[in-house]
Amino acid sequence: QAVTRHPDHVLVKLRGHEAERFDEAVLATHSDQALALLGDASEREHEILGAIPYQTNEAVLHTDRRMLPRRRRAWASWNYHLLEQPTDATTVTYHINRLQSLRADREFCVTLNRTHAIDPAHVIKTISYAHPVYTSEGVKAQARVAEISAQNRTHYCGAYWGWGFHEDGVRSGLRVAERFGAKL
Repeated sequence: QAVTRHPDHVLVKLRGHEAERFDEAVLATHSDQALALLGDASEREHEILGAIPYQTNEAVLHTDRRMLPRRRRAWASWNYHLLEQPTDATTVTYHINRLQSLRADREFCVTLNRTHAIDPAHVIKTISYAHPVYTSEGVKAQARVAEISAQNRTHYCGAYWGWGFHEDGVRSGLRVAERFGAKL
């Protein structure tokens, strides 16, 4: 619910619980969530974390092959949808069989932000995700991570320090772990 830093400790307040005292805090959350947790965010934290916004995307796991290119030879791991009426949201279909080397009797896909175009009979699950939005300001902010992480008893990790992939989140977590002397 809140993280408050002091010269010799950090208070972490969980919803429904008393604040607990720690030596340091690791915020492994989205940039906007980390900023919202800090009741005492510095101007630099506002500048850097605030420069990396997030956007909500609706992801649908499905088996509707119509969301892949018409020609099977054109199927790729990531299939972008070029729409007559572009939207502000990314529209892409991930071909899971190809991405995961999955051998199955049907094509599994994840499509972002085109739920209306998917045959409801082929929908397995719909999930809402938030993804970082990359801007030139955000890329500049990424280069400034050392200005806020490992400062003021606070460390930041998340996929937003890279290109938004899970691997980027892991890499940033390893960077923080190294600050505590862990080598993996």
